[in-house]
Amino acid sequence: MDLLIKSFNRPYYLDRCIQSIYLNIHDKNFNIIVLDDGTPKKYLDKLLEKFPSITILKSDLYFEKSNAILNGDSNVNSKIPIDLWLSAAENASNYFLLIEDDFWFTKPIHLKKIRLNLESDKIKMLKLCWLGNPKLLPNKIHNVNDEYSIFTPNLYTTNPVLFHFIFRLHRFKIRKILTIFKIYNLDKYLEYYSIYATSGAIFNKKYFLKLWKNHKNNVDEGLQLSNALKFINRKKKLQFFGFTNSEFLRTGFLSSASNQNKKFENVNFDLFAFNKIINEAWYNNGFDAMENYPKDLNEDKIDDLLLKECHSDASSNEWKKWVHKFKNQYLDFGCKID
Repeated sequence: MDLLIKSFNRPYYLDRCIQSIYLNIHDKNFNIIVLDDGTPKKYLDKLLEKFPSITILKSDLYFEKSNAILNGDSNVNSKIPIDLWLSAAENASNYFLLIEDDFWFTKPIHLKKIRLNLESDKIKMLKLCWLGNPKLLPNKIHNVNDEYSIFTPNLYTTNPVLFHFIFRLHRFKIRKILTIFKIYNLDKYLEYYSIYATSGAIFNKKYFLKLWKNHKNNVDEGLQLSNALKFINRKKKLQFFGFTNSEFLRTGFLSSASNQNKKFENVNFDLFAFNKIINEAWYNNGFDAMENYPKDLNEDKIDDLLLKECHSDASSNEWKKWVHKFKNQYLDFGCKID
């Protein structure tokens, strides 16, 4: 099975991610393919020296973005490398795992056995992570085996047009009216995420590529959910999905890949400046990405590095405020974070 890792400018998290794979996946036949969008070369070279069997594929904008990062430019091109993701998926194994650089495995997993079962059960997507939030799982389960639970979508509607009208349309006070009549609520909407994930899942290749049809170089979750519904409605027979009986993956909440959509009111914090500090500490062997594993990175060590650097755009106090607000986005809709 191919393991695809989306990566951008956080080699310390990517290091942890890859180490966790080798610690927990004991199958002989798997390939780690990093899909990188701008991590400076010296960091990638260190990772290749440490993990010589991995493959690193670079986006079309890799050199533009990596040069901007090296020059301390916080206004890095924000175009998302969807074409790289889709190209990698098209060339990947029929079932492949897709994760982000800030994901890591926390327990052993037998991918070969799971893959054979997925093929036999004709599962389109298997979630390995849902942040402890039951709202992101199905409300009815079809079957359970030793590795995972199987379900068919049991959603308010599987009609893409009706889905868009009820759950995605915000104009003319429609959302307020639908809420009053108990047609719309957040829990009903979150149920659709049982058939969709941006990462943290094993995908059937055809299903993944269908999700991104007509993407227009934009991550549009509404479009992808509509594509998922079209896929479900395409055939008369039932479509099966699944989730593992326990979560195998965790993700980090102490940084983000870029400033895009991660700025908070009354927080003076530059993620590019922050990542450069941690990247350099990691590169010079002053930051151990596995310290505190399987929990998130060592916050005390990060705090010490920030205090020592004393960067005006990445102070310890502002970082702590940023982390608090970042985590609350997930806590507010039911996720569990240590």
